[in-house]
Amino acid sequence: MAELRILRNLKRGPYVEFNTTGKHWDGLSVFLDEAVFGVLSKSFSQSHENFNYYGPTEFRESKLMSLQKELVKFDSELGEITDFDSFKRIVSTLPMARNLLGELESKDEVDLKLQWDEIVKALREINLTLLELAEHCAKENEVLWVLGI
Repeated sequence: MAELRILRNLKRGPYVEFNTTGKHWDGLSVFLDEAVFGVLSKSFSQSHENFNYYGPTEFRESKLMSLQKELVKFDSELGEITDFDSFKRIVSTLPMARNLLGELESKDEVDLKLQWDEIVKALREINLTLLELAEHCAKENEVLWVLGI
C-alpha cells in the first residue's frame, strides 16, 4: 500500500530516507514510500547530477539551493492541476509516477478519476515538507542526505 504522507520511526522496508546524519534508520529521519518518492524523484535528479536513486546522495549548499528551486517548480506544476485530465497529463510526464498510480489503483483500489484532487493535495503536502527540510538544512548549513531504497 502506498502511503501518501511523510513517515517517521521506521526500521525497515522499501522507503527512501531523509536526514542530516547519513545513517540508515536514524531516529530523526523522515521517510517516503518508494512509489511516492518516484513521483518526486525528478526534483532530486534534476538538482544533483550524481543523484543515486538506490543509494545515498548528499545535498550540500549549491545542491540544496538547486533542490529548493526544483521542489518549488514541482509545487507549481502540481498547482496547475485543475481536473482529472490535467492530473493525468502532468503526472504521466513524471518518470516513476506510473508505479504510484498503478499501486493506488490495484492494491488500494483508489478510483483516480474520483480522487485525483486528494492525491494532488497529499503530494503537495509531501513536497512542502521536503522543501522545508531542504530550506532548514541550507539555513543551518547542514547536509541533507537522501538514502535510497
